Amino acid sequence: MPLARSLYLVPLACAGLALAAQEAPSKPEAKAPVAEPQREEGDCHVRFRFRHHHSVFGAYVQADVPLRDLKENLDRRTGLGLGVQWTRDQGDWNASRTRLEWNTFPEGGAVGASGTRTYAKNVILSFDHLFKLNQGATQAYLVAGLGGARWDLEQTTAGQRSSLWTTKLALTGGVGVQLGERVNLEARYVVSSVGSTFDANALQASLGWRF
Repeated sequence: MPLARSLYLVPLACAGLALAAQEAPSKPEAKAPVAEPQREEGDCHVRFRFRHHHSVFGAYVQADVPLRDLKENLDRRTGLGLGVQWTRDQGDWNASRTRLEWNTFPEGGAVGASGTRTYAKNVILSFDHLFKLNQGATQAYLVAGLGGARWDLEQTTAGQRSSLWTTKLALTGGVGVQLGERVNLEARYVVSSVGSTFDANALQASLGWRF
């Protein structure tokens, strides 16, 4: 009889345990950790920096001293030129410039055994790079340019006049000084030609004004 009574209590104990399990507060489920994107060592962030280039326009007048064959044919006459330029500041030490100029050399005296008189003019378009040598209100700089020259050469021999139009390479090198914000002075050496045996180099001294 004691064993039979014990067996009788087993279902009651099981029912009590089941009720207790239902009433017990359930534990919150653990959330799986969210994997953050990993950065590789080679990753980099690209930042865009916009540099505001300062642009100025200007005009200039200049004296042109012919050299080599051009000097001999012009009987050493000095020419005059007018030009406009657009300068773009590229940073503390560098600037780029587009220069368009017109130069004329007056007709010289008769030269050579044939007594030929020569008149010359040209239009030069040059793309220059300026390298500043110092900072401040007065700045010295170097000039290096590459462009082209459109030449018009007229020669008169014994009353007979002939004309020659040609386009040739023009290389420029020189130095300049910027005086304040407005005025600049430059000395340039231009290498060009009219023909394969006719060098037309020139030395230019210009006075410019920035607007």
